[in-house]
Amino acid sequence: MPHIKIELEHRRNIVLFNYLYSLYQHLGWPRASKYKKSEITIYTTKDLLKENIKILNMISEEICFKISGYSTSQKKTIPD
Repeated sequence: MPHIKIELEHRRNIVLFNYLYSLYQHLGWPRASKYKKSEITIYTTKDLLKENIKILNMISEEICFKISGYSTSQKKTIPD
């Protein structure tokens, strides 16, 4: 499943990020990593990747984070 990985600068902003992203909940499913507490993976579809990047750029004006990677692969993944 295509996904985008972001890394929050401050772990305490995870709730605020989830709130801001939930305003656009039709774009994907954010999941926090249980191994790396400041990392969030957003699972989406291939056709919504560009829209997600646009929304993440808007959210980055409120919260400091960086996009650490993304994948356009269509194979099934099991979120951690």
